[in-house]
Amino acid sequence: MKKLTWLLAVSVLVLALSVTTYPMDMKGMVGLGAHGGLWKPVLTETDFGSDFWIVGPQGGITLKYGILKNLAIGVTGIYAVTYVADLDTPQKLEDGAGFTFSKMKDAPSYENIMVEAAAYYYFLPEKKFTPYVFGGGGVSIWKWKDYDGTQLMSDEWIYPTLDKNGAPFEVKDQEITALAGAGIEYYPMENLGLNIGGKFHYMTRLLTSLTDDKDVEGKNAIDAPSGIPEAFVGINYYFGKPKDTDKDGIPDKDDQCPDTPLGCLVDANGCPLDADNDGICDGLDKCPGTTSGCKVDATGCPMDADADGVCDGLDKCADTPKEAKVDASGCPLDADADGVPDYKDKCADTPKACKVDANGCPMDTDKDGVCDGMDKCADTKPDAKVDKSGCPISEFIPEPEKPVILYGINFESNKAMLIPSSKTLLDQVAASLIERPDVKVEIGGHCDSRGSEAYNLKLSNSRADAVMQYLISKGVKAENLTAKGYGETQPIADNKTEEGMTKNRRVELKRIM
Repeated sequence: MKKLTWLLAVSVLVLALSVTTYPMDMKGMVGLGAHGGLWKPVLTETDFGSDFWIVGPQGGITLKYGILKNLAIGVTGIYAVTYVADLDTPQKLEDGAGFTFSKMKDAPSYENIMVEAAAYYYFLPEKKFTPYVFGGGGVSIWKWKDYDGTQLMSDEWIYPTLDKNGAPFEVKDQEITALAGAGIEYYPMENLGLNIGGKFHYMTRLLTSLTDDKDVEGKNAIDAPSGIPEAFVGINYYFGKPKDTDKDGIPDKDDQCPDTPLGCLVDANGCPLDADNDGICDGLDKCPGTTSGCKVDATGCPMDADADGVCDGLDKCADTPKEAKVDASGCPLDADADGVPDYKDKCADTPKACKVDANGCPMDTDKDGVCDGMDKCADTKPDAKVDKSGCPISEFIPEPEKPVILYGINFESNKAMLIPSSKTLLDQVAASLIERPDVKVEIGGHCDSRGSEAYNLKLSNSRADAVMQYLISKGVKAENLTAKGYGETQPIADNKTEEGMTKNRRVELKRIM
């Protein structure tokens, strides 16, 4: 038995050293195989030594058909032969042959032809190694021959035997067998399997001829073995196209995506290709160049619910009316950026700062011609003339870099006391400044060259302050006014003439930005 154990171990090791493997789906495959191995008749029934057969060779062929992924049926034909062992002493004869390959000289032989049908169950058909079991039955036709190949007669046996009529008979028979076994199959390449295993044939004595007039038991009887253990190694080649459930051209055993929809193009692993990553496989995708991010329909074509030319998924304004022109994001164009899209805008060139109505036209609450949003004086009185900022135009409101000279503002001589006639003019100035709360001004006092510079500077500063205090008393905001005296430092005329000195004695309003 040790030799048989070593033989099985070495065979398993050889299989394990193979590198590339191919799992096998049995369904629909036809397998044709050959095997060889060892066998030995056992289970004799007499009460004296009758184990006289050596371990002999056997071989056969098998035809299988897969009916399920892991279930196959098959028929096997086996030819086996063994010989009488070298049992040259009574003790050896009594002990039996055991596990030996040594036969006696001119040894009789035992030839057995078996044809058996079996069902095979593979536990792991998707793996490179798959253990399996099988069972079935068949018929065994055997005979014992003399060393010269002639039929052995019962009276020529070690224990001569006659039938009940006292006549010798040919030692041969036929019986129904029962079969059980197990093994491991390994797939080193596609459609090719290597296997190793063992099985046991049980001789049922059904169909036997060794009955009635021929003893098969008892002293000096023909003792036909009732059991045959067998060890084998074999090779199977499986014909037929590998199963491809989803019809994608990749066999199920290699297909990592076995439920691919029919018509999809697939990669080497059997998984659908999708060049534009839209979720619809190439082959079914009628719009294979769809832009990334677009939602698509069942055919792989971009969806565009508002029919604006920008696909859903990229369209940031998904409910745009059909008549609207849109930008790249699918939103209506608004050329003048007034918040009213072009398709609704009846005033398409509105200045950007203007507030507009629902039609995109500028609003002008005070009807001064300057739109709300740009109008810095939004409550201008009707019919008032305004500047470009929407504020009333006044001769007393200085423009930037263009001071206003208040001619007619006079003071008592060498004093900062306004004469009554000057207050009339200052009342008009106050009214203008009150209308323009956005304007801040500097009141500048100026003198002619009579008197010292220090005196003139002090006098001009006092007179500018007097004007500022008067304007504040008339309602002009104090924070919009400042006063400064310049003395005789900024003349606008010749101080050598009376006319020139009159012009230089003045009050100016200068815009403060």
